[in-house]
Amino acid sequence: MKKTISSLCAIVFVIIAATLGVHFYGAQAGALSEEESNLVFRKALEEVLETEGITAEYIAVTIEPVYDINLDQLGFIYFMQYDNTEGFAIVIKTTGAFEVAEFFMQAPNPFAGAEGRMVYVNLMMYLVYYDGYFVEPVSGAVLSEEILELISYDALSLYEGKGDDDFTFFNERIYFINRTAVTHNLAHTTPAYTAAGLPAACVPTAGASIIGYWTRFFPSLVPGFIPGGYAFGIFIYSVNPAGAQPIIHELFQRMGTTATGTNIPNFRNGMTSFVQARGRSITFTHTMSGANQQNFNFAAAQAQLRAGRPLMIFSQGFNLASIMNNPNNVDMNYWLHTGNHGMAGFGYNVVTYTLPNGTQRTDSFIRVATGVGGRRTAFFNVNFHQTQISRVYGVLIT
Repeated sequence: MKKTISSLCAIVFVIIAATLGVHFYGAQAGALSEEESNLVFRKALEEVLETEGITAEYIAVTIEPVYDINLDQLGFIYFMQYDNTEGFAIVIKTTGAFEVAEFFMQAPNPFAGAEGRMVYVNLMMYLVYYDGYFVEPVSGAVLSEEILELISYDALSLYEGKGDDDFTFFNERIYFINRTAVTHNLAHTTPAYTAAGLPAACVPTAGASIIGYWTRFFPSLVPGFIPGGYAFGIFIYSVNPAGAQPIIHELFQRMGTTATGTNIPNFRNGMTSFVQARGRSITFTHTMSGANQQNFNFAAAQAQLRAGRPLMIFSQGFNLASIMNNPNNVDMNYWLHTGNHGMAGFGYNVVTYTLPNGTQRTDSFIRVATGVGGRRTAFFNVNFHQTQISRVYGVLIT
């Protein structure tokens, strides 16, 4: 049964550059950290408000737990009300960190009127567990054991593992008196797959995320594979779609990946082989400059993204940043690694700060599918001092 929350949490957030108050109402007690989930939700809310140009003065948010099909708490659902409008967001922990599974500023509560535990199965798949049965929340139909078994193959579940011990961590807080951002994303959400049971598979995993992106436009790339779907007029890429692993495994083979990884020529050959076997063509456009094409040209990468082409990034040492904007400062949490890595890029974010002393600072990020379970999506700081970019391609499939 759904618990009625009567007390206002002592958490009041004021969002960037406006007098927008976001008031959080408490969730039921659970094993997962509501505070960590709130930080992820708040970051996503800021990005959505900026992207969609929403200028509400007040957003009331009610938080409730959501569960996986095993009835373990999977995360939280955030019901938003503002300007006579309602929306919702779902934040889950299927990897080592919370991440946003769905975010809609104008959408009805998918569990409206249903009693019981709210169960989030996967993208736009919602159930309620009540009185010993799984129930479809809109129709009230009880699901049979056979249907539940089929659903379970695609169902998300709570992550209970540990993070990657090879990472080091770095936190930075920047105080500012003004902040401007230039952002461009290829999609509302990022196709961001992770490999299961394969060593050193970051490059084929990134390649699979790029294939997943293009399969939306060319379903014949992977017949029967569904990379996501439309919700309220917005295409949403699935967090962990059924069929992603076979793509990763096939690319692993076609790229000749070994326990030491994948080199750049083999990446291109493997992707070309995969795409041509499906009757399509693929083009790689480099974004390097200089006499020996050794210098990364961020403007060229931005142009590729604006042209609708995801990026394939090869880096010697890499960083994965999460960004939390506050009224007059920003907190950046970096995961740092010294190894070589391949990632897919699906957007950029260029942020310029006017600092309290009057000087300016600009940070340039690529929004990446990391291939790392603990932080599936992140911002890659292209100028971070411990990162050397080897090659970046814009990838076009036609």
